[in-house]
Amino acid sequence: MSKTAEFLSCGLERARGAVVSVVGMADLQTGARDLTHGLLARANGRLRQVEAIVRRLIFLMALSVQLAPTAPRKRGEAGEPGLPAGLPEGTELAIFPRAYQHRLQLLPPRTPFAVTGQGWDSFGAVSVQSEDRSRAKPDPRRLIARIVAVQRVLAAPEAHAKRLARSLKRLQAKGEPKPMIGPVESAFRLSPELGAIASLLPGMIRAGLESWESSG
Repeated sequence: MSKTAEFLSCGLERARGAVVSVVGMADLQTGARDLTHGLLARANGRLRQVEAIVRRLIFLMALSVQLAPTAPRKRGEAGEPGLPAGLPEGTELAIFPRAYQHRLQLLPPRTPFAVTGQGWDSFGAVSVQSEDRSRAKPDPRRLIARIVAVQRVLAAPEAHAKRLARSLKRLQAKGEPKPMIGPVESAFRLSPELGAIASLLPGMIRAGLESWESSG
């Protein structure tokens, strides 16, 4: 195992532990403790830090993915319009609306760049709608949806990194400027191990982007 692969494995494991700590912070696993607006805000803030670290870990993993040429898709047998091939004639499908699932955005936005306290950063914190403090009771559903989205990425990091690598390859082929990265804000609030990982990620990503030809 290379040093980068070992670093990524350690970082992903620490990120999984940090997500669990957010669940415990808000007591989402039992719900025995009353959730206050202040506690929900702290849990949201901590999760934003973890989301930023997970994005960078997957991005670093994507930079090392070797993409094989994709084979052209084979066309199936012609069937009725809107129906999969092979179904009997006259078949009708019942289509139900899919429930919305919150997804963790992994591809950095091209523009505009976020301005953090440390300068320009393509990985700036994604804006999250503030909780309505006029409600009698805080609603943790959005926090839970974000936790599930992060856990979904952490459960299959290689697959997400491969998809991100394809997207980055397309952006680079179009001559898009390379992403810019700054340090994770308030890394001192994290555990020593996760804080160290967060501090090392910017330099490692910049090194991986050296071959990216900026259009600027």
